[in-house]
Amino acid sequence: MASPRDEVFTTVAVINGEIEFLDLHLKRLNEHANRLDIEINVPDFQNFEDGLVRITFSGNWNYEHRSFPMYKPKIRAIYAEAPEFEDSVMGTKHGHWQPYHEAKIQANAQGADISLLVKDELVIDADRASPILLDAQGIAWASDEKNGSVRSVTFEALIGLFTQNGIPIQFGNITKKMIEKCQELIVVGTGMRVAMISHIHTQKIGNGTHRMLKMCQKFLEVR
Repeated sequence: MASPRDEVFTTVAVINGEIEFLDLHLKRLNEHANRLDIEINVPDFQNFEDGLVRITFSGNWNYEHRSFPMYKPKIRAIYAEAPEFEDSVMGTKHGHWQPYHEAKIQANAQGADISLLVKDELVIDADRASPILLDAQGIAWASDEKNGSVRSVTFEALIGLFTQNGIPIQFGNITKKMIEKCQELIVVGTGMRVAMISHIHTQKIGNGTHRMLKMCQKFLEVR
């Protein structure tokens, strides 16, 4: 079994030969490497083909390229237990990522697309994206990083867009009860772009508004 401190990684989207949100990916790589006690010397990433590239450092830099998936604007989800790591590891892109892959497989086995990861009755993350909830008052909620969530680079790029469009963002706790009453629940991430969750298990989610989905779609398509 790999140790969390064996490696640090990020997955980037390469569009028209350029890495999307490169500065944000480099910033997160450095922050996570520091938390994992890994010394890195980031090279000049370039000459990647369009698609998704997993960039990993485990003593040396390694690159794994794959084609863009077929994006789905509406997806189904399940709840799954969030993996547990020590505090300095939680919230980083680390070397023991298998539990997140297993959560995705668990979702697929139940006819869903993604797992929402639950810890102490709070939805802290998803298996490969950041959940964002729009509550009845029009406030967007994202899990506080102190809960152990991995902040999506795509979400970091989108934060300013929310306030520009009159949607205040609150970082805190997301509960299942909040999800039951929400207007909209989306997930954002490099590998998924943006998708709205229509159901969790058999429960319908949201009231039919696509406000956050359309806003994020427009921004990501423009870029």
